[in-house]
Amino acid sequence: MLIDTHCHLTDSKFTDVKGVIAEAVDAGVEKIFMPSGSVENARRTVLIAEQEGLYAMVGVHPEEIESVTDVNQMIYELEEISSKSERVIGIGEIGLDFYYDKEKKTKEKQLEIFTAQIELAVRLRLPVVIHMREAEMEMKAILERMEKLPRGQFHCFAGSENFLKYVLSKGFYVSFAGNITYKSAQELRRLLALVPLSRLLLETDSPYLTPEPVRGTVNTPANVKIIATAIAQELHLDAETIIDQTGNNALCLYSLDI
Repeated sequence: MLIDTHCHLTDSKFTDVKGVIAEAVDAGVEKIFMPSGSVENARRTVLIAEQEGLYAMVGVHPEEIESVTDVNQMIYELEEISSKSERVIGIGEIGLDFYYDKEKKTKEKQLEIFTAQIELAVRLRLPVVIHMREAEMEMKAILERMEKLPRGQFHCFAGSENFLKYVLSKGFYVSFAGNITYKSAQELRRLLALVPLSRLLLETDSPYLTPEPVRGTVNTPANVKIIATAIAQELHLDAETIIDQTGNNALCLYSLDI
């Protein structure tokens, strides 16, 4: 089963969502998962999921923390949104990101919001979708402090080999986006080979990170097939093996029936 576990259909680059979904179906994509970036975005994401038969995650992205003025209210609203729709299958996209904030001025707020959402996922028994850039030490510290960890996915993996081994040891799944196909992504491809097939997921992160050879266009969920083929070639496997295994992994992680 070909599954795009991470795409942003609420992004303004998508002017014809129904057309994008139809294109994905034509390409063989059977399920599409959509994370959200803020409380308001979560509402829109869930609405699309309900209207189009897709699946949603609700959460506040680290780059959207300025939208949060009251963390307790944020958690209350995310839980309320989640409870009202069977299409919500996880908490995300949540995480830590100091890529642009080199001085880590937002560190405390990021840590507070991420921790609160991890705790929400544990309480609701939902998996998490985690975004992490240049925050390995802080991410590991939070995960180590948790009495119980949720199941989850580190999407568009961008960490070191040591951090990859750490998240795998904690039972997390890992996915790589279209940048795995870029000529400059030798290190990502090296890390890909270290991920057990039983922990690998597929994603596009569309409309971002369009894979080769269609780079330069708006990325769409249909391109997950290109990414699956590229990963298969890198691992010296056939594409169907990758599609079947990653599809089963996604169904297992997010507790979905075929």
